[in-house]
Amino acid sequence: MKRAIVFYSKTGNTESVVKRFKDFDILRVKASSDDPNQKVVELVERPNVKDYEEVIFACPVHGFMICKVMKTYLTELEDLSGKTIDLFVTHQFPVSWLGGNQTLKQMKKLIERKNGVVRNMTSINWSSKKKESVIEEMLNRY
Repeated sequence: MKRAIVFYSKTGNTESVVKRFKDFDILRVKASSDDPNQKVVELVERPNVKDYEEVIFACPVHGFMICKVMKTYLTELEDLSGKTIDLFVTHQFPVSWLGGNQTLKQMKKLIERKNGVVRNMTSINWSSKKKESVIEEMLNRY
């Protein structure tokens, strides 16, 4: 089974988790600017997931919402029918309901518009003492 992680990382936190996955192709989404306040996002790298059966999408939370770079990427994606899809986000907020869960719901909605079905969603609080156990629990699924 071909598996990929498609991610965007501004500060490196999300990327550091992505690098811990084994047996996944790692595909980065890149924009011409990492400015979270940009009005229009111009993607310079758009990974193609057409040939993958299992895909994990990962990004940071920006301003209690999905970051604009990942939102643009997911909006531009083609059909995701027949793929196993998981999500994870990283954030600094003290509790997940301050952005992590909301961002995961936003990502799920975008994926469902492309006929995708989300299996697992994980919110990683970067400032939590439980961060490492949440990451390990997620990694153990694969």
